[in-house]
Amino acid sequence: MDILIKNAFVVTVDPLLGDIPDADILIRDGRIIEVRPGIGEVVDTEVIDGKGYIVAPGFVDTHHHFWQGPMRGVTADWGLLGYLGGIRLHAASVYRPEDMYAAQFHGALEALNAGVTTTADYCHNLNSPDHAEESVRGLHDSGARVVWGYGFNRPPLEAPAFSSVDDRYIHLKRFAAEKFTAKNSLVTLGICAEEPGWWPDDEYGIRQFMIARELDARVFQHCNSIRLESGVGPREAARLARLNLLGPQVTLVHLGFSDQDEWQQIADTGTTAAFTPETETEMGMGWPSIAKVKALGIPFGLGIDIVSNNSADMFFPLRFALNVERGFLNGKAAGVAILRAPLECREALHWGTLGGARALGLDHFIGSITPGKAADLVFYRADRISMVGWDINNPAATIIQQASVQDVDTVIVNGSIVKRHGRLTGDEARACRLMREASDYIYENTRHDGGFLPNQEKVFERLNRMISGVRIPT
Repeated sequence: MDILIKNAFVVTVDPLLGDIPDADILIRDGRIIEVRPGIGEVVDTEVIDGKGYIVAPGFVDTHHHFWQGPMRGVTADWGLLGYLGGIRLHAASVYRPEDMYAAQFHGALEALNAGVTTTADYCHNLNSPDHAEESVRGLHDSGARVVWGYGFNRPPLEAPAFSSVDDRYIHLKRFAAEKFTAKNSLVTLGICAEEPGWWPDDEYGIRQFMIARELDARVFQHCNSIRLESGVGPREAARLARLNLLGPQVTLVHLGFSDQDEWQQIADTGTTAAFTPETETEMGMGWPSIAKVKALGIPFGLGIDIVSNNSADMFFPLRFALNVERGFLNGKAAGVAILRAPLECREALHWGTLGGARALGLDHFIGSITPGKAADLVFYRADRISMVGWDINNPAATIIQQASVQDVDTVIVNGSIVKRHGRLTGDEARACRLMREASDYIYENTRHDGGFLPNQEKVFERLNRMISGVRIPT
């Protein structure tokens, strides 16, 4: 059924349309047909009263690992070394297919609850074909829009189901033909290439990028996330550039230790970027290089990364990134009183919507309330205690600086209502039950061999075994 939203304050994030008070939005077949005041009656249409609401595009999370949901908060005080040794090289290995389903289903619903309508899900814990199957099934059952990244990382298994990159290629080609052929599917395919620092040789990485090109899938890759002991960056982006692997279909994640020539190579090739401010600052991965990508015109978005660290809503990372960037710019003024902040909230809202969509190559389709685009919308209750009295001249400031998950009243994805009047329409109780069961299982089965966070000697043992190509017994 068509939907007609009446009398809302619409923040389109479309540079031509701007903000429209008392506006109507007509949705048909999952698409936005009209956005303007005074749309008349439309037959066979569900009418939603938008009075008292701010309606904006859904957030776009450009980097998230849904699979880590069952370990909520475990890594909240860890650094990157602990994360690699405790999660990627230990806890990941105990996941069953049903645990992946629970994490994906719950994680996508949690995103919808927070007004995140599109997520780039970096799924780098595919221990078997069944793990991939259940991951995608969980996403489909959620009703969220997801670019699902098929991970080529090698979890530390005693008897791995995939013993080579070719094994994964054979499975992926069949899996893509079975699961990703529907033109209007909300879940689309991406490829998560293994980090260059873990490639045994160049050909190993090139193979993964060639698979992505063959399947017309966007590549996501963690890149330049850690500084070497010598104090220089790892120069992973330069390596990708030398191998002609960069381009508009590639999104590099983190990039905190990139050199200036690498930034230029990223810009020259049309490669995009994704930053996750909370994880990057906590784990010693550098501050998001927002000023650099802006100066070079590199498309970028922000992301949640892992709820094993932090919450799953986009309000805090956007607010955090905006205000720290303001702090850097204000510091250059050397204490001189300023009339206005050097960055506006409207820009941060762009990072979390249309900017993020552009970083995923989807700005033609999502990210703004524009006729012809998918109807991915969020309704904010502007009359509740945390938002009442909001500045109608600057609604972006209200969303970025004032709003929270509790103010996300209704969410629409592709014209379907997935949250209404503060409650998810999906089976939230089932999602929570499955997540609890998965979490209990994972906690119990990570107690051996040092547990979630063993001593440093054990962490380095795990890392050395992985780098040398020897799987760590479970």
